Amino acid sequence: MWFDAHHDAAASFPLDAEAPDRDLWDVKTGLTRNNRSHAGAWDLPACAAALTLMIAAATVAGLLISPRWGTTPVALLYIAPVLAAAIWFGFWPALVAAITSPLVFNYYFTKPYHTLFIHSPADVVSVAVLFLVALVVSRLASSARDQARLAEAHAARNATIAGFARQLLRCTCEREIAGTAVRELARIFGCNAIVVGAGPELRLLATAPAGIEPAGVWIGQSQPSGSSTP
Repeated sequence: MWFDAHHDAAASFPLDAEAPDRDLWDVKTGLTRNNRSHAGAWDLPACAAALTLMIAAATVAGLLISPRWGTTPVALLYIAPVLAAAIWFGFWPALVAAITSPLVFNYYFTKPYHTLFIHSPADVVSVAVLFLVALVVSRLASSARDQARLAEAHAARNATIAGFARQLLRCTCEREIAGTAVRELARIFGCNAIVVGAGPELRLLATAPAGIEPAGVWIGQSQPSGSSTP
């Protein structure tokens, strides 16, 4: 069985016993990652804008409450941008927020104000603790985000396999099995697919979409070894 990815695919991959190390879902997720890499080119400016807005909002809120309640609760406000960045964008944007938040807190809320110098040992401890807490929160939140995505991918994989198995159970002959297989492979992988029957001569059993020519798919036929006689 072979499949051939559309557009920029560099090769066709055999999906049979001769390629035991290539997993169907690995190929699928690899194609998906390549497609998402092009679609996600706008993520960097979006992350930067979102982080700037969240840290600015925490700073404004801190300036409003610090005259009444002091700077201790203000430090907690800067955990929210780190947590949001980890959940929405992943670990590295959260790490940037974890580094930026203590610097902004130091600039606006520790003496001398509007500098990055710290004179009070208590403020040094506050900034250091804020950084450590933000770092731990960013790591934990990004790990939870990755685990949730992994669980979602596993659930989608299991649902796909179960649906495929149900369709195969309804088949009553070799050609129905081949037809169901190529339709599902073409749908799941977004590709052209063919099923070739084994035997003394290769037989084309089914294609998806119907009527495509298999000339673009490389099919290796083993040749008998040994010297030939004229």
